[in-house]
Amino acid sequence: MNGQVGFFEESDGVKSITRLKTFMAAIAAILIALCSVFVDGITIGDALPMVVTLLAYSAGTKVFQKFAEVKTDK
Repeated sequence: MNGQVGFFEESDGVKSITRLKTFMAAIAAILIALCSVFVDGITIGDALPMVVTLLAYSAGTKVFQKFAEVKTDK
């Protein structure tokens, strides 16, 4: 192995499904937000709850993972 770690891998080279899910949720939130701006049938008020939920999920899963790692390392 050449020592490089991919974007969806932990520092030891293990693939991280949490990073992938977080990335996908953030991208989905961005796409929904863009749709609410550029598509006439979707208002910002309609899209806002979904965008907030996806962004909270994106942040929350990674925070929970780090919290669980700290608790199990002790």
